Amino acid sequence: MIDKCLELTAYEAQYRIPWIIFDRDQVVNFDEIIDEAKRKGIEVGWSNPCMEIWLFAYFGAIPPCMGSVKCCSEFAALYEKKTGQKYSKASMDIYDKLCKYGNEEKAIELAKMKMEQHLRDGKIKPSEMCPASTVYELVQEIKRKLE
Repeated sequence: MIDKCLELTAYEAQYRIPWIIFDRDQVVNFDEIIDEAKRKGIEVGWSNPCMEIWLFAYFGAIPPCMGSVKCCSEFAALYEKKTGQKYSKASMDIYDKLCKYGNEEKAIELAKMKMEQHLRDGKIKPSEMCPASTVYELVQEIKRKLE
């Protein structure tokens, strides 16, 4: 993942600020990937335990840590309740739905507060921070570029 990101950055001028986005799920060397990417100048957006923990924040809460499978199924149920549609990771309009039925600014604030809480609790490794997500940093970066 890191090598591919660096390769794309080297050959494609539009990739001026390289990012990788991934979740903990079953990734064994989660912390090491994040550390290596940062050392190589790549920004990292991660979610622990899964990407859906970040998506939950759009609907006003980051629930207590649970396994990836349970987190995904509970998010799918909430998504369907909020939007009236079945959740699919592959959906092309998921971002539009999250913004329409949720609140992106609130999601960013919730994710920031959760990170601050983990740091206050002495957790410094992303693998220890569950639930948590730094994907909000990429969302903020994109929003700044659009302004």
